[in-house]
Amino acid sequence: MPSTLSTPKRPRHDWTSLPYDIIGSEAKRFLAGDDIDSYVTFRATCSDWRKATEDYPEKAVYTDPTHFQPSKWALLHQRDDLVTLVNIDTGRSFCKNISLLHKHFFIGATGGGLILLGELMEPHRACVLNPFTGSIAHFKVPVPVVGVRAVAVTTAPLMVFISVDHGHIMWADQDSECFKRFWCTYSNRPTCMTHFAGQVYAVDKQGSVISLVVDSVTVGEQRPRSAQTISMETIIPSLDTSHLEPKRTRTYCLVESGGDLLLVRPPWLDKNGPFVHRVDTERKVLKPVSSIGNRAIFAGPVRCLSVEADKFPGIIGGCIYFVMEPEMVRGDYKPPGVMVFHITEGCQDLMTFGCATPEGCFRPLTLVQDLADYCRPIHYSELFEINAKEWALDLSSDSESDESSYSETDDEGPYSETDDEASSSKFEV
Repeated sequence: MPSTLSTPKRPRHDWTSLPYDIIGSEAKRFLAGDDIDSYVTFRATCSDWRKATEDYPEKAVYTDPTHFQPSKWALLHQRDDLVTLVNIDTGRSFCKNISLLHKHFFIGATGGGLILLGELMEPHRACVLNPFTGSIAHFKVPVPVVGVRAVAVTTAPLMVFISVDHGHIMWADQDSECFKRFWCTYSNRPTCMTHFAGQVYAVDKQGSVISLVVDSVTVGEQRPRSAQTISMETIIPSLDTSHLEPKRTRTYCLVESGGDLLLVRPPWLDKNGPFVHRVDTERKVLKPVSSIGNRAIFAGPVRCLSVEADKFPGIIGGCIYFVMEPEMVRGDYKPPGVMVFHITEGCQDLMTFGCATPEGCFRPLTLVQDLADYCRPIHYSELFEINAKEWALDLSSDSESDESSYSETDDEGPYSETDDEASSSKFEV
């Protein structure tokens, strides 16, 4: 006989009516972890949740890409309109199709994840895009056609900084008609540029730290900060390298790691440490660092990256991965790879990636290869490739003659290391 008892219905929970303090605390948790994509999705749930997060731009005016500026993301891949970013602290990846990429040339990306674009129409003015919020800012200056090594963005006012192969750094704000430049001799050109604590820092081949300064003014005069009122100069002189051969004083790297700005010196410049210094930006001094904890630093010719090793399988904490460029030897490319230096033990391993191309490694890639390729320079932008076809240029020959900071044949780098210099093991990945 069927039961006539009614089953009580479970009460429904209306998640849209959660208290604002709970919604607000959850939203702050996303922003604290730089999970901007999760924050945007969180706000899209309902109108009540959007009201509880009132710090978003009003009236859908998205012209400031630094509102919710990403700081812990690295753009690993870009193909057509698809970009792939990874959170360097959590290891979480984020893929997104951005239709704007079909309407612009991709030029490069900052260390935090902002994207530098060039307009399709001449004179190809620069744009800075936030891939998480879709906010885009337009500049008057045209983007460089070739030779972009690294990109950085600062605020108040919004300025874009670009380091190029010719050995100088250029910057502009949204009112600039042309780039302002910091010139340096090619033999001692800046090798690495990064954004840290609202400023832009660079290091040259001698290990000198360079940063922004406001141009001198008369007593009592106040000049607003702009691209025209700032310049770059050496704030910390080079490390004492008088006992080293001149040709080996190169390949210093700057990287933000765990809230600190670190200067990294390759071990083949000098066997004796310290190999890592913390840059005290207030006192303008270098302080030796004996350990980087469980973080791993990828140090490349133009960019560096510090990741939380526990979040990336196969990455060893407390190590520096020195990225090496493919090298042309007897008409063929020597396999690219990384030299893994264990800071506390003072030993190093050499990892090679098999076949090589001028652009890096063949896919599919291991995680180490992916992070290593991120630190290598972008030889040619989409804009230059189009112009090169019109000019009938041979890009392959240019790639082969491109200088490599880590693989010069006359330099005693990781490929020319002798057996008595360090205990190293070579293996294929």
